[in-house]
Amino acid sequence: MAEAAARPDGWESVLAALEADLAASERLLGGPPVGGPPVGGPPVGGHDAGGPDHAGLPPAVVHWAPPPGLGPLPESLAARARALEAAQRDLAARLGAARSSAASHLAALRAVPSARQDAPVYLDVTG
Repeated sequence: MAEAAARPDGWESVLAALEADLAASERLLGGPPVGGPPVGGPPVGGHDAGGPDHAGLPPAVVHWAPPPGLGPLPESLAARARALEAAQRDLAARLGAARSSAASHLAALRAVPSARQDAPVYLDVTG
């Protein structure tokens, strides 16, 4: 069985969709890291994270596989794919740090005692 020929146009669309997902995640986190390159562009389909079975899940939560029939990644796009992978790994690390920070803040908020229900809320100073 012959291996499928690489389709650069198909891989361009796939990489553009992954870059758009990365850009959307960056916006949710507050933008790219200081000194980091700008990422993404207009959203282009290519993953099922927005589908009904995965609605609301970030793309990283959904298992991803390249669409069938594209063949191997063309060498001309390898550097772009490696840069995208590095940016995704960096974002994953920053998302983990943000999650830990949010969990710490939530724990601190939960440690604050709530107002007693049997205590008066207002103080009458005029009467």
